[in-house]
Amino acid sequence: MSRDEMNYWQRLAVGRTSRRRMLLGAGSAGVGVAALGLVGCGDDDDDDDNNGGNGGGSTPGGTQAPATAPGQGEQPKKGGTFTLHMGDSPRSLDPHFDTFPYCTGVICNTNEGLLRFTPDLKTIEPELATSMPENPEPTTFTLKLKPGIKFQNIDPVNGRDFTSEDVKYSLERQMTDEAGKFQHAYFFLGHVEGIDTPDPETVTIRTNKPYAPMVSYLASPWTLMIAREAVEKFGDLTENAVGTGPFILRNWQKDVKFELDANPDYWQPDLPHVEKMVILIATDGDTAATMFIDKQVDAAVLGTNQKDRARSERSDATYAAVPSQFWRQFRMPPTTADQPYPKPFDDPRFREAVVRAINKEQVLDLVYSGDGVLANGPILPIYENWALQEDLAAHDLQKAKELMEQAGVSEFTGDLIWATTAEADQIGEVLKQQLGEIGVSLNLNPMELAAYYNQTYSYKYTFSHHQPLNNPDPDENLSAYFGEKSSYFKHYNPDIFALIQKQSEELDFEARQEIVREVQRKIVLDFPMSFMFTTNLHEFTDPKVKGWFYPVDLYDGRKATAWLDV
Repeated sequence: MSRDEMNYWQRLAVGRTSRRRMLLGAGSAGVGVAALGLVGCGDDDDDDDNNGGNGGGSTPGGTQAPATAPGQGEQPKKGGTFTLHMGDSPRSLDPHFDTFPYCTGVICNTNEGLLRFTPDLKTIEPELATSMPENPEPTTFTLKLKPGIKFQNIDPVNGRDFTSEDVKYSLERQMTDEAGKFQHAYFFLGHVEGIDTPDPETVTIRTNKPYAPMVSYLASPWTLMIAREAVEKFGDLTENAVGTGPFILRNWQKDVKFELDANPDYWQPDLPHVEKMVILIATDGDTAATMFIDKQVDAAVLGTNQKDRARSERSDATYAAVPSQFWRQFRMPPTTADQPYPKPFDDPRFREAVVRAINKEQVLDLVYSGDGVLANGPILPIYENWALQEDLAAHDLQKAKELMEQAGVSEFTGDLIWATTAEADQIGEVLKQQLGEIGVSLNLNPMELAAYYNQTYSYKYTFSHHQPLNNPDPDENLSAYFGEKSSYFKHYNPDIFALIQKQSEELDFEARQEIVREVQRKIVLDFPMSFMFTTNLHEFTDPKVKGWFYPVDLYDGRKATAWLDV
């Protein structure tokens, strides 16, 4: 197979396997889920937030993040270079084609959306739009664009006006139904009936039914506006980022750094405050901690094994510990209408036995010293408006053994795959020991990241322990993993599909809340997987960094408001 014939995941696997093996061979002690600097979430208790559930909940096990960004209310200083750490290289710079936060860590600065969440996730506000969408009827969303917005004055757009046609092109491209591409197609695919552009500054989006998540998805860090010319010139935008944003990408030295300059023609003339932004890439958690301690970077997200050293040696830093939106699941075989469960998974008693044999609290304690929060279902407890409060599939080894006997299974052997890191490998070892207690023998098969994703998105494996994402709107946590058009996992159950569809059409908050919890109960009790835990992220910034702190959603990579008090 030639490289041109490969899909995205296959090309990625070929391109990065050798580098990943080299890094692993050099030693990666202390690198874990949190050390990668992925996605964090933490928020105040906010029981009154009924704006579609756009806020999170409490931060159990975490430290309160700053209520406002340091330096808020002070007069920003202009100039300087803001330097940050990033835990790995992006797979691509295409917002419609990727799912990793390393991508949005860059492109949320070069590209923008119609709407955006505030950093605390409590509110959605306009970005390129003049105001929130007008809804003359439940299936119509009309937005006006702010005047004077231009693309960056670089090839191939050369500073031309940003118009409603760019919005239409961007949204239609994002919802393209093409296997292995457009990973956030489910935001709009099957829901948007049409997009009208009556004039250059007006966009009307028409849905086929009332659609509760629409505004949240328009505000997603992935729903960014791009230029048709850039796609036509560069293809899938894997290595190029051109937009209307406050920073212009000048240099990407693979696996080393990004360099971005302030956009001199940015439509908000007071932004950005800094002249330059540099993002240094280091995959090793101890290296990242040293970079922050030695003031090589002004901001870093560190893991459990690095936080104490960083707090001790940089007691001056602004710091918060918050549960990550990335978390851990133990999955059984994906199923579709044409790919039912193989034996013995077709017996729900066997699946329940596997789930109840897993002691997720023990895994969290042994691998992460308890530095995290247990999960009860598809939506993490940090989103109190939506999460299940009860654990319907709690660890119960005796019941697991009884279920194995009832299912007539005395022993079973299967491969367990995962994306290898030091701590993920430890999780595999603990799971092997736990499931061995009920006669389920795991053949451990850690995989290089890209190869693992290539296997995962083939939807054919026996067992996997996986690191998915939770988002502020419940629809993404349900439809993307358990819906009829799911992207990241396949679990065939038409009753679940129907409930997920029902919640997406329910515009009343309390009614939708109950449907969301009902569908989670149904998913949990179908036992497609064990919903395990999320770990805490440890966020640090140098005290000179003002006007910005890590947002609740670390997919939101915007840095335009940051300034340096030097």
